[in-house]
Parts: sequence; C-alpha cells; structure tokens
Amino acid sequence: MDFENNQVQIQRKMRRKSLSIYLSPQKPIIVRTGLMTPKKIIYEFLLSKKDWILKNLEKFKELDEKFPQRRLLEKEIFPFLGKDLNLKVSITPNKKLFMSRTDTNILLHVPMNEWSALSRAQDYSEHHEVLRQFYKRESITHLTERVQILSKEMNLMPSKLSFREPKGRWGSCSSKGSINLNWRLILFKPEVVDYVIIHELCHLQHLNHSNAFWSLVEKHCPDYQDSEKELKHKQLLTQFLDR
Repeated sequence: MDFENNQVQIQRKMRRKSLSIYLSPQKPIIVRTGLMTPKKIIYEFLLSKKDWILKNLEKFKELDEKFPQRRLLEKEIFPFLGKDLNLKVSITPNKKLFMSRTDTNILLHVPMNEWSALSRAQDYSEHHEVLRQFYKRESITHLTERVQILSKEMNLMPSKLSFREPKGRWGSCSSKGSINLNWRLILFKPEVVDYVIIHELCHLQHLNHSNAFWSLVEKHCPDYQDSEKELKHKQLLTQFLDR
C-alpha cells in the first residue's frame, strides 16, 4: 500500500481495535490496526493525518541530508573523532575482511581470494557489522586511555569502566562508582568526548546535578556547554551505525 508516494506497512493484530501511525527515518509508514480493518478505512485514516505525516517526513528528509547513511564504498566519508575520513579499499592476505585506520583514511581490507579488478568500485555495505566492530574497538581503546588520563588529573577513579550503546545516553555513573560510556562517542570531537568522561567522573563526587556538581565540571571543562550543544544538535550523527 502507498500513501502520497510513500510505502505503507500494515501491521495487524487480532484484538486491536484502534489505528495508530508510526513514523521513522528511512522506513515505511507503519499503521497498526485490527485483523479485519478494511484498507479503505486505513487510507481514510492516513488521509486525516496527511498534514502531520508529510510534515514529519519532510523533517526526516532534511535530517537524512544532514546525517546521511554511509555505504562501505571507496571514497565514502566517515566521521571519526570530529574528522572526516575517506574510506579506502585495499587488499590483504588475511582470510577475513577487516577495517583499520590511518590519520586520513579508514581502510577496508578485502581478502586476496575475494579481490578482483572491480573490488575498489564494489559496495561492501553488507559487511555492516565489520564497520560497527571497527568503531567499537577503536572507541574502547581511545575512551579507556582518556579515562585513565583524566582520572589521574581529577583524582577521581571509577571502580569499573564498561562500554555500551544506549540510545539517547552518552554515559552514566552508578552509586558504586561504576562508569558506563557509549562507544559511539568516538565519532565526536576529542573535546566533546573528554566532556562526557569528565561529566561522569564528577558524578563520583556528586551523584546528582547540583550546583556543586556543575561547578566541578566547569573547573575541569570550562567550555562544557559547547560540548553539550554539540551532542544535542548532532545526536543523529551516529545513526549510520544502527544495526
């Protein structure tokens, strides 16, 4: 089913009586309804929400242009610690495809037995998990080093350090002194990464967002508000890493 040149996916459930619309970037319009709801009723429902649907789809389009999906293709640009790095496809004697980086490039190493004259023009996006694992590996190394350095400078040591990717959250600190960092931070500028680490280390002393907490943050990161704005305005920068 289509609506205003947009694909519609109908999800039916036995006991559901109402109709609901769900919109997401780069995905079909989803309508959830009952098993017996006629398509005519569904279309009329979509029509009644037309202005709202088109308004939000236009917003998604603008965001897609600002934060595009990225393909594993020669010369594609990938963010890394605030820099734009070009993807370069190269041959490797290894048996498995893997990724590494230099100061200016992210390297996609293609096994010799898979190499051909067209390899540098090929789209390797099906190996998305290789991309995710590359970023995660690089991030854990960088974040661990920065936590060690900043902990010593601030004299605030976490009891444990872990890495996850919770949506909408860049870090957390438990009452037991355990700090968790979102490994997707590796896409942002070094000063933004350091701010998040400093923020969580300050929670080891103040497990709240009191004035005393923010004073401590400002002591170690005077421009922290700029980093907060960067994280807020560019939170969709990491969406190309979604599974």
